[in-house]
Amino acid sequence: MTLKPLIIREVKAFVKNPAFIMSIVLLFVFYGLLGRIISTGVQTAVEETLNVQVGVVVKDASEFVNKVLVIANQTSGGRLKLVGDVESGLSMYEIVVVIPPDFTYRAVNLNETLVLESYTKINTVSPVVSSAKSGVATMVSELIRKSVAYTIAVENDIDPSLIDKPVMVNSTIQFYGKTMKMEEYTAFSAITGIIPVIVAIIIGVNAMYASQFTATEKVEKAFEMLLAQPIPRRNVVFAKIIGSIVASMLMGIAYFAGILLMLSSATPPTPNTSESSVNLAEFLLQAVGFEALLISIGSIVLGLIFSGATGVTLGSIVSDERIAGALTTPILFVFIGVGYALLFIGLPINVATGVIAGVTIAPLPVVAVVSTMMGDTATLAVSLLAALISTLSVMSIAVYVFNRDIVVLGLRIGRLKIRERT
Repeated sequence: MTLKPLIIREVKAFVKNPAFIMSIVLLFVFYGLLGRIISTGVQTAVEETLNVQVGVVVKDASEFVNKVLVIANQTSGGRLKLVGDVESGLSMYEIVVVIPPDFTYRAVNLNETLVLESYTKINTVSPVVSSAKSGVATMVSELIRKSVAYTIAVENDIDPSLIDKPVMVNSTIQFYGKTMKMEEYTAFSAITGIIPVIVAIIIGVNAMYASQFTATEKVEKAFEMLLAQPIPRRNVVFAKIIGSIVASMLMGIAYFAGILLMLSSATPPTPNTSESSVNLAEFLLQAVGFEALLISIGSIVLGLIFSGATGVTLGSIVSDERIAGALTTPILFVFIGVGYALLFIGLPINVATGVIAGVTIAPLPVVAVVSTMMGDTATLAVSLLAALISTLSVMSIAVYVFNRDIVVLGLRIGRLKIRERT
């Protein structure tokens, strides 16, 4: 037999497989809907951010500053609003820019750099929205720089393009009540942004392990012998879930250890590297809190149990590991899709999103961290309760399947049976 017939045979085996077709349809429909939701959410959030009004605290009450602000406000379409102080400004607006006391001195002295302070209030974990808000602060500072150049040019009757005043902005972020420097927030945002994707990959891989391990035992004829033992079948379910969790955790530890080894080997050593890493770790622990860290680990464990039970259920109703892989691969991509959605939609952390996070599992660690930082015990409790109910429901389904003939005969859908066609 030549290579071509073998390839055709393998392709037909997948194409004619109902499980494979169901997987393709599921992915197509899910990601199509998810794309529309993300697009709408991102567009709405960015438009709201770009049209936001900016509070301005003036600590240099000179005539020159008044002229600069009048020009800047006219150019921005009246978006700059004077406020008394930063605290009251952030209570009304999401961005506040401070004109320091030495602004006029630095503006009229060509050798001096303009220095501004910006304060941005961010109540979302979406890096898209936070980047847009940070961009607004940068845009306002650039607008003030150009207004300074224009004002000086008018007073001295020269071309504004000849005046080049650099601007330095000291940015501070207020994230759910926590005050951070821009570099601290950037590090924190990067970590909270990648967590849902990492958790989604871990629990998705765990579902694949559990389903394929269970299906392999059926193919090797060890499954029936195991079920014939005088032990409760629910114990078999629990053992398989725990086994897949251990395998996933070992693989995850090896993966992250390899990544850290790669980064440490690729990055040249510098005198301040270890000190900065320690400072960053201390900052993250202080910002998040030990309690939030423990809750996040607990939510990941719930996700592993949830995905393990899902994988065991799917592996028990199919005939072999090939079909198990065809059914669980979409689950992996669904979890990853949910993780990515959290990064871009920009939903606020509240009871409603807590329920969504609890049901979908992947965003749960981020919701747990943020709600703990906010002191929002209601959102934290609702999200964990939703995750617990989802996990127990999936485990109950797995135990139900193992206590029925489905576990041996497979699942029939009409006249079709979920098994490979030969």
